[in-house]
Amino acid sequence: MKFTSHVAIFFFVCLCIVGCQNSDVTDATTSVVQAIPNEEVSDNEEVDLREAWQKPNHILDEMGDLSARTVADIGAGTGYFSFRMIDRAEKVIAIEIDRDLIDLMKNLAFALPVESKGKFETRLAESDDPKLSNGEVDDILIVNVVGYFEDRIAYFKKCYDGLSQSGKIHIVDYKVRRLPIEAPEYEDRVYIHLIEEELEAAGFKNVVVDDTSLAFQYMVQAEK
Repeated sequence: MKFTSHVAIFFFVCLCIVGCQNSDVTDATTSVVQAIPNEEVSDNEEVDLREAWQKPNHILDEMGDLSARTVADIGAGTGYFSFRMIDRAEKVIAIEIDRDLIDLMKNLAFALPVESKGKFETRLAESDDPKLSNGEVDDILIVNVVGYFEDRIAYFKKCYDGLSQSGKIHIVDYKVRRLPIEAPEYEDRVYIHLIEEELEAAGFKNVVVDDTSLAFQYMVQAEK
């Protein structure tokens, strides 16, 4: 949800989008993803490093088969995960509280073919409300932002309401220990056991934790 150098990134993105209009869905999505800068850095080498330590494809694989499911990417940022999910999911809703980031994702989406544009939606939300209708989505992905929710239980309850009966929530965030990468301050990170307890308090069940697959982050999944 944090973002810097909006103007510079916008022009960078516009240059990257040129020529993508006639690509098929996979090539166009790949082009968009490659144009997406990391929220914290703009250097391509460091973006590649993020790919190495965050393992976005592994995270998406762990979400299971999304082909008939609608996914909400909460705290989508520049669309780092949202655009990667377009050719996996039936629909992707990229949710953000920063209007500039919403505008940036809309501009990035111009690179997608028509059939993929129909699967992608951006949504301006509030810091305490993801703005999901009851039962609207099948999966919720929350990456690198859960530590910024002021009342996590209340927020998770709204996520619970926004999920279908077969819905799942997927949370990825930084481990609370010293890390050799640029990471939030300790006060902006959350211990895994707190996430487990808060999800259960919000009504979720079958909470599963994976703190070994990713070197610097943990993954938590729970069902409605």
